[in-house]
Amino acid sequence: MAQTQQTTDQKNSKSEDKQNIEQEEREKILNSENEEKVASDSSEEKKTKEVKEGMEVKPKKIPIGGIQMPGFFTRSKSKEQCKEEGDQTEGTELIEDANKDETPTPQAKIKLLNPFRKSKATSETDEEKTGESKDKKNLLQTIRLPLVSVFSKKKKEDSQNLNSQTGQAGLASMETLDDKSNDGKSGELKSVPLDDKKDVEKQESDEDLTLAQRVKTYRIAISALLIFLVLIVIIVIIARQSASQITAAPIRDSRYVEAVTTCGKVEGLLEDSAFAFRGIPYARPPTGDLRFKYAQPLNRIEYCWNGTFLAHNATDPCMQILGNGTVIGSEDCLTLDVITPYVRYDNPLPVIVLVGAETLMGGSPGKMRPSARYARSRDVVFVRPNFRLGALGFLALDTLSQNDSSHASGNYGLSDILEALHWIQLNIEHFGGDKKSVTLFGHRAGATLVTALSTLPDAAKYFARAWASSGGAVFPKKSRAESESENKSFLEAAQCKNVECLRSLDATTLVTAVEDTWRKPQPDVPSAEEKPENRHQWLVLDGNILKEHPDAVWTNGELPVKLVLGATAHAANSEKLFMKHLNWTEPLVRRHLEESALGARDLVDDTLQLYPPTYGGLSAIVTDIRIACPLFAVSTQMSKVPFYVVTQTRGEQHLADVDSDVEAILGRYEPKTPEQRRYFSAMQGLFYHYVWHGTVEQDAALPPSKKVLVIGQDVLPNETYSHCAFWIGKDIVPAYATMD
Repeated sequence: MAQTQQTTDQKNSKSEDKQNIEQEEREKILNSENEEKVASDSSEEKKTKEVKEGMEVKPKKIPIGGIQMPGFFTRSKSKEQCKEEGDQTEGTELIEDANKDETPTPQAKIKLLNPFRKSKATSETDEEKTGESKDKKNLLQTIRLPLVSVFSKKKKEDSQNLNSQTGQAGLASMETLDDKSNDGKSGELKSVPLDDKKDVEKQESDEDLTLAQRVKTYRIAISALLIFLVLIVIIVIIARQSASQITAAPIRDSRYVEAVTTCGKVEGLLEDSAFAFRGIPYARPPTGDLRFKYAQPLNRIEYCWNGTFLAHNATDPCMQILGNGTVIGSEDCLTLDVITPYVRYDNPLPVIVLVGAETLMGGSPGKMRPSARYARSRDVVFVRPNFRLGALGFLALDTLSQNDSSHASGNYGLSDILEALHWIQLNIEHFGGDKKSVTLFGHRAGATLVTALSTLPDAAKYFARAWASSGGAVFPKKSRAESESENKSFLEAAQCKNVECLRSLDATTLVTAVEDTWRKPQPDVPSAEEKPENRHQWLVLDGNILKEHPDAVWTNGELPVKLVLGATAHAANSEKLFMKHLNWTEPLVRRHLEESALGARDLVDDTLQLYPPTYGGLSAIVTDIRIACPLFAVSTQMSKVPFYVVTQTRGEQHLADVDSDVEAILGRYEPKTPEQRRYFSAMQGLFYHYVWHGTVEQDAALPPSKKVLVIGQDVLPNETYSHCAFWIGKDIVPAYATMD
């Protein structure tokens, strides 16, 4: 009976203890105002736990929710485990005192709430039920915090406590040892009060953090997230732009490619890893009523083509007379060729416009033919336009001016080049070219035209820079009226009296009606009968294109565009001059000079002291008088215009012929010696650096007094060239300079 009563008391006590502990923990965490009630209800329990054998033991402070459980990890003297029936055993562990007394004594018991299982207590009020989830969350947080801190900070201390105490160990997060237990008994379960109000207040303050404080706490994560979102937006925008813009034209059948112009599509061919578009019209055909008129643009739909223009083959050059008297070409000739390494819109490349002609009557394009291989290797776009020559290109007559709305005549060939440059400004971006980086490259008579165009006030609208090789140095000083008066003899040769007759004649008849005195003679030393002032001038001051003499432009200030002038040391070499004698000996050279204007001025001995009495020396004399030194004199009048001379020789005659620089630039020069290979590299480097950057490589190191570049194996700056001072001092230069 006593045993039964004892069991009943234990159950009642156990249930009462469970409710007290749960109420105590809840009130301590959630409502600090209930602490007095909890302290009064558990006064007996605290006295039992704190007083052992008449001694007051100060409780050891542990983190919130900590429970002091002696002997938890060590073997207890009593191996009996107390269990509760039903759901009350969940989350509860009872450790009884291991005394061997026959009469069992009540054991201090405490039940721990399981934060991971729902409570089934039936004594909770409605108010407690509503705060159940919050209480469990706070209790879970209370138990979790010490687990992080105690294990890391107290690991060493707990290990020492285990070694120092007999049969006692403490669980870091749930319990602690009683370091000063006097009775040495283990198995007594003690409840440790919470550490004042600091931890609870800290926890409550943590929960009451404002949104701004939380944002500040996580500002790094938020910043990273924002940066990530911005990057995603940028990638999406770039992807859409790339998808919407075609950067390169597709190749059809591994051979054909299309490009767009203002007059319609054109189809080109794949050629030597580049793309060639040949024979593209850039102006209206200069036939019929448009003969002897400035180039007319393709500015109306009826002037264009239907469908796609097949630009597969080059058209005939403009009608002209070659040096041997042969007439070639066509009057309907205003077309151009475009050679480009890429048909794309991104990364546009510099554009080189080739203007070549031996004279203003013919020999075009000469050596100025674009190279597909060099367009790809040098990353440039070549454009070669056809332009009118001879009478069809430069004839100035009064009857033509009177029947023209602009009251002008002559310089039609110049208008062709300007219209081609205008077409380039409108269309070259569709061929991968940069319209802001156009270099006008002229050779021989083409260089004369390029130099004249460089003096136009609005030249920068058409091109950025120019390079003129072995051109003329004498430009027209006669007005249009004077030129028209001198050209009246052409009407007699053509047997016409008015413009209607001139436009109705066959083009070949017009071209061949040119007088022999109008044709450019082969270069040689000046003859004793030669009168430079009586030579025919094709270019005229028409008042529309050339409004003032080029000399007046470059002497009054800087040119509108950048310009480089140059020549080769033997540019006047010709087959006709070489074939005058089978073997040019010293006596033959002396006799040839004595029969010239040099002999009439008694300059032969002085000349042969400066030049060797060989054919090479004779060729250098002619070149200095006709081409090199006149160009050098012109460059001295210009501000910031470099002048170069190629001295590297080649061929059987060991001469720096007129094509040495052009062929090296366009890749047709065949170096056979180490010296020639070095020259080839130096010439190309000089030209293409100018095309890409607008300056020669030596510009930074060139003082104003050394702007002459002598190009042999290397590029060497000099103050002057050869013996130009001698010829200028004797008034030979520039009087006898070539005109075209």
